[in-house]
Amino acid sequence: MSKKPLGRSTGSLNAPIAAFTMAVVLCSYCIYSINSARRGAHVQSHSQEPDPASALSAAQRRLKQRERQDEWVQRALEERGRGRDGKGGV
Repeated sequence: MSKKPLGRSTGSLNAPIAAFTMAVVLCSYCIYSINSARRGAHVQSHSQEPDPASALSAAQRRLKQRERQDEWVQRALEERGRGRDGKGGV
């Protein structure tokens, strides 16, 4: 009488071993991919030296965007006020 490993047939152990192996390979790939992306982002961020002109233009863009938002709010408030005047103070 031949002994079976862990009380099971050899074929019934193949699926769990294969699943465990695939899980290890997948986790290794994920960790490698994440670290590779981090390295790429780190290298890219350090390769672009800060340019005072681009920093100034970024600040100017933010200022213009803020002004546009303020203008939009002001126009909306004016239209709302005009709408109330036409409705007889409702």
